Amino acid sequence: MNREEADAPLPLAQAGAHMQPVHAASKDGGSTQLGDWDKREAVVQMEASTTSGADLELTVLGSGSCYPSPWRGAACLALRVLSSYWLFDVGEGSQVQLQRCSVKPSRIDRIFVTHAHGDHCFGLPGLLCLIARGREEEQLPPLQVYGPQGLRTFLRVALRFSGTRLVPKYIVHELVDIPYLHHNKALPELPASPPVARHSAYGEQPGGRSISPDADGTWTLFDEAFGDSGRGGEGRISVRAAPVVHTARTVGYAVTEADKPGRLNPEAVLPLLEANRDALREEWGVRDPRSLLKRIKALGAGERLELPDGSVIRSEEALGEGRTGRKLVILGDCSDASAVLAIGEGADVLVHEATNAYVPLLGDKGGEVRLERETRSHGHSTPRMAGRAAASFGARALLLTHFSQRYHPARRDVMRSIEGVAAQHSGLPLDRVVAAWDGLVLPIWQADRNKPLIEQPPLAPLDYAERARLTKPNRGTKGAARRAAEGAARRAA
Repeated sequence: MNREEADAPLPLAQAGAHMQPVHAASKDGGSTQLGDWDKREAVVQMEASTTSGADLELTVLGSGSCYPSPWRGAACLALRVLSSYWLFDVGEGSQVQLQRCSVKPSRIDRIFVTHAHGDHCFGLPGLLCLIARGREEEQLPPLQVYGPQGLRTFLRVALRFSGTRLVPKYIVHELVDIPYLHHNKALPELPASPPVARHSAYGEQPGGRSISPDADGTWTLFDEAFGDSGRGGEGRISVRAAPVVHTARTVGYAVTEADKPGRLNPEAVLPLLEANRDALREEWGVRDPRSLLKRIKALGAGERLELPDGSVIRSEEALGEGRTGRKLVILGDCSDASAVLAIGEGADVLVHEATNAYVPLLGDKGGEVRLERETRSHGHSTPRMAGRAAASFGARALLLTHFSQRYHPARRDVMRSIEGVAAQHSGLPLDRVVAAWDGLVLPIWQADRNKPLIEQPPLAPLDYAERARLTKPNRGTKGAARRAAEGAARRAA
């Protein structure tokens, strides 16, 4: 977070339109037309979020930068892996956002922090308290928290200073030796060792690792089975990190699913199983032939299952083509993420910040090149920069987030313009580029499902003039005084 995020001129050229926010769902399951818009709309959208049914799914809890506002929370994303939730960054107010959507705090098992700026970590101590209220500590392993060196000290000091004991058991794993790649600004020195010792009364458990970078300069956090948290699941998933350019030591994360076998073709195997029903019961003790489907699905390449009557089920006939595992890349604040290419190339979804945008619709002047130069100097990105990053990663879809509070999510003309510029520079179709809003649910489907990126209906048309009157961001008292003086001078002339 930089002060410039809130006040810098934030420019974008007009472009095509394609994606719109969602209908708000009423308590009884119906929909509410929001033509009579007011400040509550952002909250209504948030409360309308529901899960998609995909086994991997992103929920945007906070899509804003610098500070939380009534229309955009500070940075926070939730990734659902089966029934487990992983959070990426926890800006101030994230615990409020969690209570407005379908993400269950008690099912948060892992938290990943990209860097130490407040709009990405100030919400973490309070969030731990919320998680503890519904978490069954005796049945679950400790919450795993990952982040840059110094995160352990931050939590210890915050919880001890406040005397907070209503926290879950947690373990902090720190990524050490993160390089500082933005050389225009100096960094404060971290203490050589935590000034406060670990104390289990405040939740922290032993076992926290100091994770050193691999030979290629990236960090491997873990590589394990989906169901290691005790909630079931198949397959393997890994999380790695790599440095990005920002005004703090910052990393981006790549969540990678291992390749999977092909889907089972029931039509190819059920007739053979039914033909052997009696023999299977008598010789194998199998009452229901369908119970063998799981065993057949687990057949490796070239393996076979011979049935009692001599018929053979071969893996290449019973299963479709193998499926490539999905990959999700989540970047924190950055002006250059090229170092993440080593672990993030070919991402199904790239989550990239777009703090500042050139928007003539909002009266911006000076051009995109000037804006990009200013934005880059503060370690941030524009939609154009995010689009180029998506192209270099070969991403299948781009999710833009971390917007200046200047860009209200209900200003569909502005947000479409931002999406359009990013799409133009990414080479992606418009329906694969999405400007995030709080409460957005983004399923990450297997490629062979041929599902659209977003399957949500649009909002009703909005009264832009009334909206602008109600939600014009506060530009500060100094700016207001200056504008008042200028107006008085014009009237006097």
